[in-house]
Amino acid sequence: MNTILHAAQQSGRQFWQTHVKALTESGFSRSEYCRRHNLSYHALTYWVRKHGVNTKSKPLLALVEVPVRSALPVRRPEAALRLHLASGIMLEIEPDFDQAALGRILTVLERQR
Repeated sequence: MNTILHAAQQSGRQFWQTHVKALTESGFSRSEYCRRHNLSYHALTYWVRKHGVNTKSKPLLALVEVPVRSALPVRRPEAALRLHLASGIMLEIEPDFDQAALGRILTVLERQR
């Protein structure tokens, strides 16, 4: 084989191998890749088949299942006062409680006895 012809074939092979690899990594379809790089679709398809490379487009984005931890219980500050009533009811009274509201609650609870 002629040395000059062989060198030209090698550079052509390298040219197409570079594009086949770039196509695989790009995520574009063959037609889109050829349009963007001004290449012959049929020539690129020949080289893709010749090298047996799978250039099916891989999705650029994918949905991934993410496990969600259950909600943590809300931690409340300690109550200033806890009343355990004989009926089994427990009242937790915060430091800034409304005395009038507490009085009404106790009155209602006493009537239920």
